[in-house]
Amino acid sequence: MKNLSVKVISFLTAILILLSCMPISVFAENASDYIRAADDFSDSEPSSENVNNYPLGDVTLDNKITAADARLILRISSLLVKVDSDIEILADYDENGTVTAADARCVLRLGAKLDPFAPETTEAPTTAAPPTTKAPEPTTAAPKPLTFKDRKFKVETSPLFSTKYAGYAVLYDYDNDKILYGKNMHSRCHPASTTKIITACLGCEYLSPDYILTVGNELGLMEWNTSKAGIYKGQKIRFKEILKCLLVPSGCDAAYTIAVNVARVAAGNQNMSASSALSYFIGMMNSYAKQLGMKDSHFANPDGFPNSNHYVSAYDMAIIAAKACTFDLIMDTVSQPWATAYFYSGGSATYTNSNETINPYSSRYYPYMVGIKTGSHSQAGQCLVTAAKKYIKNTGKTKTFIAVVMNCPNKDARYNDLKSLYDTAFSYFWRQP
Repeated sequence: MKNLSVKVISFLTAILILLSCMPISVFAENASDYIRAADDFSDSEPSSENVNNYPLGDVTLDNKITAADARLILRISSLLVKVDSDIEILADYDENGTVTAADARCVLRLGAKLDPFAPETTEAPTTAAPPTTKAPEPTTAAPKPLTFKDRKFKVETSPLFSTKYAGYAVLYDYDNDKILYGKNMHSRCHPASTTKIITACLGCEYLSPDYILTVGNELGLMEWNTSKAGIYKGQKIRFKEILKCLLVPSGCDAAYTIAVNVARVAAGNQNMSASSALSYFIGMMNSYAKQLGMKDSHFANPDGFPNSNHYVSAYDMAIIAAKACTFDLIMDTVSQPWATAYFYSGGSATYTNSNETINPYSSRYYPYMVGIKTGSHSQAGQCLVTAAKKYIKNTGKTKTFIAVVMNCPNKDARYNDLKSLYDTAFSYFWRQP
């Protein structure tokens, strides 16, 4: 019995000597840090040349050590430290330098701070479920989409942008509420038929899409030499259909019919005469413009026919365009290259959009354009108030810009200035949020 105790003590002493001699890196602070498949050495014995290529251990996820791999790892450790040949009990090294797997397992378990004499399991190791951790709270709340009331139309211009032909121009970053470019943007200019954007917005404010309008004497109040949709007195048209007549072929007749019908609804007086209703609507236009922040504009009619008291600024047109973007009915209408209006009293009419930039068959087509309205007159030149959207793959977001060009010499000049603004915006600002 005494001899057995001496042997056990000698064995443990030898193990402690080995552990104290070995570098710290030989044994894992955490056994699971050194997971390695047993067959890493299947084709070769460990040697001083390859020992440092392998992590020291093969501890399974449940902190179990296989005997075979313990033997291999102990043999690797013998290359890193000098083993005292006089201590014959040390893991049963024999004259050939081999080690019994059972004793190697005991030594490795001691180094991994596990029970050296725990019975070996034959069960497959179980993979512990990863600990569930609560997702960290975001440090800042996700930005809310801008409402129109939130918009400040702040000016932060960039030298990247320019226009060659337009007398007045603006580029507005719709997503970030920034005016990126302005050319005479607060100067007064003639809007021509881009006036119809504010007429459409007021219609959306007061009439439901299915509201039925009746065409009346107001047709006699418009100028004779204007663009028309061909509606006639006595005809009944739902608002969503007459909006097509207004915005697609740029019908001035539709503008006057919308104006008097909106005025009668707003005033609560369906018996108001056409001339009184028209005057009432013009007052509504100017109040609405002031409410939206259009400080350099004044309106004298609903269709944009030249008048000394009818003017806008390019900056103000960017504001009304941004407002138009909040009405789905408007944006659905202006994005159509062709539109068919169905009349409540019977019949229909198909129109081609005067905005060629959304027509894929036009030489002036711009693939990201979604509207909004053209304007032209001898005093106003060629005008175009637009919005364009493009999906930016790098950011996974859709960028929207509004561009306004006024008083261009011809349609090609109008198109070229718009294309230049949008191309620069989409190519440079693709990195922006």
